[in-house]
Amino acid sequence: MKKLLLAVLVLVGLQTQAQTSLTTAVDFTVTDIHGNTHNLFDYLNNGKHVIVDFFFTTCGPCIASVPILNQAYTDYGCNTGDIIFLSIDNGDSDAQVMQYEIDHGGLLPAASGNDGGGNAVNAAYGISAYPTVILIAPNHTILEQDIFPVSNITTALPNAGLNMAPCAVTPSWDCVGGICVDPGTGTGMYPDQTACNAVCGVSEIKEYTTKKELLKITDLLGRKTKGTKNEVLFYNYDDGTVEKKIIIE
Repeated sequence: MKKLLLAVLVLVGLQTQAQTSLTTAVDFTVTDIHGNTHNLFDYLNNGKHVIVDFFFTTCGPCIASVPILNQAYTDYGCNTGDIIFLSIDNGDSDAQVMQYEIDHGGLLPAASGNDGGGNAVNAAYGISAYPTVILIAPNHTILEQDIFPVSNITTALPNAGLNMAPCAVTPSWDCVGGICVDPGTGTGMYPDQTACNAVCGVSEIKEYTTKKELLKITDLLGRKTKGTKNEVLFYNYDDGTVEKKIIIE
């Protein structure tokens, strides 16, 4: 009897894998952790396919899927080609998602659940298991309710008629020892310094104890700021060095 019950439970588990039950897309607008707004129907109505990666920051399988999604993102044009990639978090703040991106090197634009509107999107699509990666066509049809395992994205995208495309900007920046550098080879991971800064460096509160003079504090867009909590900040010193910090509230 116990063996039979176990078999039934396994079968039920296989039948309830992560996916949305929807076959037609529901519109949403989210704001990613860098302040950029993304509207689903704007992308679709402009003829773009959209990959939506549903995740949360302490999800082990989500973390394991980051390199796979990064590769697809760069293979298909870094959101400059015929497909847009978005990561939608559930249950975390901007600061937590920023830390997740820093720790695991995610390249996709990511909207947090609590601050970026991701919680409502997870609810609208009925997502209950993670990661769930879906593919939406320009006619609003959900072509893939769950690309599982995520590595199947390498066949799902060609099956949808999508072709690989180069990133509009050649990735040339790399994160080396917590510092963004451009080796000048055009073979780096990140297309520009801003993208590299978003996932490279330290994320901790540090006391300034050296004799360097602080010239200014800037945000991700290079704008001067007095510094706010839960935001990536860059401390620019008179010796030319820049420190990246996040003061988490």
